[in-house]
Amino acid sequence: MLNILLSAIILSQIAPDELRDERLLRSCAPENVGKSLPDTAITDFLNLRINSDATNIQNEEQVVYNPLDSMNIVAVWRDFRLGYRRVGYGYSFDGGATWHDDLFVGTPYPWDSDPGITVDDSGNFYAVVLALTENFDESGIFVFKSLDGGMNWLGPYEVISGVPNVFEDKELIACDRVPNSPFKGNLYVVWTRFWSTRILVSRSTDGGMTWSEPLQISEDFHSVQWPVPVVGDSGVVYVAWVDLSSYQLKLAKSLDGGQSFTQPLVIQPIRFPYGYIEPQLTVFAYPAMDADISPESPYRGNLYIAYSDENLQGDHDIFFIKSTDGGTTWSDPIRLNDDPITSRTDQFHPWLDVDQEGTITVIFYDRRNDPNNLLMDLYMTQSFDGGETWTPNVRITSVSSDPSAGCKAGLIGEYIGLDVYRGRIIAVWTDTREGTQDVYAGFDTTRMSVREGTGAEPRSRFEVKITPSVAVKKLEIEVENPSDDFLDYEIYGIDGRVVGNGVLSNRHSSIDISSLPCGIYFFRARWSGGQKVIKFQKIK
Repeated sequence: MLNILLSAIILSQIAPDELRDERLLRSCAPENVGKSLPDTAITDFLNLRINSDATNIQNEEQVVYNPLDSMNIVAVWRDFRLGYRRVGYGYSFDGGATWHDDLFVGTPYPWDSDPGITVDDSGNFYAVVLALTENFDESGIFVFKSLDGGMNWLGPYEVISGVPNVFEDKELIACDRVPNSPFKGNLYVVWTRFWSTRILVSRSTDGGMTWSEPLQISEDFHSVQWPVPVVGDSGVVYVAWVDLSSYQLKLAKSLDGGQSFTQPLVIQPIRFPYGYIEPQLTVFAYPAMDADISPESPYRGNLYIAYSDENLQGDHDIFFIKSTDGGTTWSDPIRLNDDPITSRTDQFHPWLDVDQEGTITVIFYDRRNDPNNLLMDLYMTQSFDGGETWTPNVRITSVSSDPSAGCKAGLIGEYIGLDVYRGRIIAVWTDTREGTQDVYAGFDTTRMSVREGTGAEPRSRFEVKITPSVAVKKLEIEVENPSDDFLDYEIYGIDGRVVGNGVLSNRHSSIDISSLPCGIYFFRARWSGGQKVIKFQKIK
């Protein structure tokens, strides 16, 4: 385990994340991009690759549902398919079952990086990107906007660009979707400015087309990084970040739609604000924050933060704190990962989301399955009582990832993504099972069903039943309420690879699975109105 060896003076000179990653990337050999791993696990989550490019690096993901159509999902990530950093985006109109992806274009600089994404209550998506030159001597932050579910993007609209002798870094975006907010529809972008390091915020009141002058919300002469914005009840804007020089998480808030902010408030001391774990993976104690804004939730108004920090044994755990008074006071930390405290394995890169029912979901990378504390999986835990108690940790990934080979050292990115729509989870992460870094998505198959959220009835509804005889060599499929629609199906192995597909058009059909090895599989049926996923096991 690597400990921080930097003094507060050195921390104040910390380099931007992009510069640190670039030094590592230029030392990588293209032929050493990685290897696939043979291990598999039984999980209720279907693992699917989002990016179409399978030759290079993709990482640093974010994802969000369309609040008007839960079958429409958009993800963004850092993408190296051209050999240098760009930002990729993917969109799905069938609940994440299939994806289309491309790269953002149009910023005035050759490289794009560090994406974030949000959506307004009209279903318009907003992606924020950092744009920069190869020499890191110029940079800017820009926003793209999609009116059609992520297929096409307007912009880029400039938030800030071309300020001399500074470097903009680590930007994220939030939208005010709070039902009782006087500032509903406002957009907020936060970021870190180097070299006189500070946290800045800018707001847009016209759908992202124009942006206000940056407002500094952190103190002077502090080394700060990783601001995370959230809009809470009544439209209060919260921004939390890591103060590297004082070893603290801090928060400021705005009561006037981002025009002014309170003085920073210390919300949690931390032991490991920033540093490296093997093999050269950058970890921050960044505040993965969300607010409960749902009128349906009994915990409306609460603020929640998950963060990674070093424990007394010297490895990293995921901790949780909450505020019930608008960020003024915070609870004592709760350890969320439930592996033995003496296991000496790392958990890092958390993300947190609160859904419409007030359920809190936290995901994180976890090394508990590797006694050498290297291979990593994605795990999840949830709270249904406002963060008081938590479910046992659940493994999402069916195959572990190896972050150690070649270009992956230090370059898996610093964050992952999560969104939950009425209990339906979409998690996105960096996965190496195919030998390169890819963007993978995980779906809880127990919650995947027909289309929800549009208010329109689909043309047909199917209920797919698999005869519970797993020893036979065929799947017997019963389709209830058929119409003239064709029912497409795929069969996935536990590693997310398609091992069979076809079309069902009859009320009763048989699918030959005699050639499949014994193991766990997912049967996914798709039609014009939605999809259904069922897990089964072949035992003979």
